[in-house]
Amino acid sequence: MPDFSPAFCEAEYTDSLIACIQQLAERGAPCLALGQTVFWDELLKAMIPAAAHRHAPGLRMVAGAHDTDYFSKLPDDGRANGGFSLQPRDDDRTSQMWAAVAETSAVLGCEYPVLRSVLRAAGIPLQRLARRHPRGPRQFYHEATAAWGWRGVANHSLERTVACDISALGVSPTVRELMDWAAENSREVLLDERSRETAAELIRLVENLIELCRSQAGERTLTDLYLCLLGGFYHVLLGDLVDEVEVTASTELFLFTPETFERPRFDVVDIFLNPATRDIAREAYNTVMGHSGIYTLDQFGEGAIPFDIVICGRGRGTIRVLGDRAIFNLPEGPVEAPADGEITDRAALLEAAGDKFGCMLRLVGKAVVLPTMLSREFTMVLLEHASAYLPQTHRFIRILRRAGIELELNPIARLHVETWDAMSVAQARLYLPHHLERFFDERELTTRQFASQWRQAVARARVVIERLGEARAPEEMLAQLTAAGDHVEELTREFEGVARARRESGERIEALREQSQALWIEIKQLLRAADEAHEPPPADELSALRARRQEIVTRILALTHADEHRRLQDRYHELLLDIQYRKLHVLADAHRTMSLEHSNYRPPWWWFLAIDPTGEWLRRLAETATMRLEPFGMMV
Repeated sequence: MPDFSPAFCEAEYTDSLIACIQQLAERGAPCLALGQTVFWDELLKAMIPAAAHRHAPGLRMVAGAHDTDYFSKLPDDGRANGGFSLQPRDDDRTSQMWAAVAETSAVLGCEYPVLRSVLRAAGIPLQRLARRHPRGPRQFYHEATAAWGWRGVANHSLERTVACDISALGVSPTVRELMDWAAENSREVLLDERSRETAAELIRLVENLIELCRSQAGERTLTDLYLCLLGGFYHVLLGDLVDEVEVTASTELFLFTPETFERPRFDVVDIFLNPATRDIAREAYNTVMGHSGIYTLDQFGEGAIPFDIVICGRGRGTIRVLGDRAIFNLPEGPVEAPADGEITDRAALLEAAGDKFGCMLRLVGKAVVLPTMLSREFTMVLLEHASAYLPQTHRFIRILRRAGIELELNPIARLHVETWDAMSVAQARLYLPHHLERFFDERELTTRQFASQWRQAVARARVVIERLGEARAPEEMLAQLTAAGDHVEELTREFEGVARARRESGERIEALREQSQALWIEIKQLLRAADEAHEPPPADELSALRARRQEIVTRILALTHADEHRRLQDRYHELLLDIQYRKLHVLADAHRTMSLEHSNYRPPWWWFLAIDPTGEWLRRLAETATMRLEPFGMMV
């Protein structure tokens, strides 16, 4: 087993990161790293306690597993037998699968699929191409849009299941399969045997931890599994400093009991219940949710508030407050809880809920409200570009403030990393997947070369997307495909030959059509002149014109229905679709290459140790990382 160096403990941090954590230490609020999965970027935040140990000793770090959200479910997959499976992500069958609880990417992979809307905007006739695919439209859309190098674990139970209710015994084999898949697919990217073996050793370490946690957890839950893994992973990254990180779960953070309900994290609940502020708060929430794709409160029913109740073992459900009663819409059905009087604050809500469910309730804000709950007591640490809902949260806070409602919130700490630039210090060789190959100088290259070329590769991909996306005529598409390095010489030659023969055949037909039209005009003029003279048209002349025109029409029909002409027409349209198919694949490769920008900011943490067990890549990442504080209510 390689000795993975706790590189964060040895790094020399940037001035911006040191200044930010010192400011946070002065504020006194602990940093919070709350993530839904332990196999993605969450563990990179371990650099915060490492830096704080030297530069801001009073700053505490809380690392949490977000286990009060739903576990990934594949909509309408037709499997009702339960269990779990690994799934790719595309813009078709799995486009609606939210897989944040158990997901990862192989080295150089990314979670973002190619969107069908983007391909349609580029003029790709997707439906016609899909009908041609030998394995059917579903396989076509998967191949065209699938994210490269990503897998997530999907739950096949009939109900939407909260992560804290997932059995560790049931899910751990599929989680192990996830990491086996990641290791195997990473081997295809890593050329030298040393890197391959290191990656395999790291995955074995992960799997051993899973097995250890599973054996300890017994019939317990995914929460137990992830807390065990978090502790182990933080130990790998921090060594002896692991004791400076408090590991918890959101089921603990959002515990709503007589002992916890007065904590500041629940202050925002009162804003939605107090008669003086609730209408303002609900209108503000609905305003920011408009056109966001997230339900407004009225869509949950009368009296809905933007919080869910979570009861481990019974699931998660929305809350409606109607005067002196609360209605909790759990998977088992609505549960009505009367109160002694009108429910106007959190204490009354707890009293009503406690009478029905006991004291093991969790009260969790919906996406836009959740950050306001946490930021009352913690400083949320987020990687740059993380959390898609925060712009709506900022807007929500601005609306409240304009109405005179103030919530004192700790700022968000935004951590910015440059994964691929930092890769220059690693010592490994890479074999690029096909979609990257066309945009780099070569397919086999060192990590140093990758670090120096990746931005240029993304720039090349962006140019291809712009120019090929605008090309509509077949000649333009072929020219842009050639410029993009696609080998279309044979396709170009055949298309030009068929187009020329089709044009020559068409010119003969067109000449006859012009003659037919001229005769038709002459016939109409003859009829009009006779009508104006109130005389019958000259029968012999009219008959001769009509006979000549019918002869030409017969020749036109013979030519258009001739086997050769029809063959040329059919082949021409087949070649048009072939060109569009090549255009589709080059555009898809370009979009997948553009995804390097996403993985640059949010890479799975285990990549660094898998490729470079010395820790040099991870250390360089830490030494170039910057941080900024993002106050709530700012324009983003």
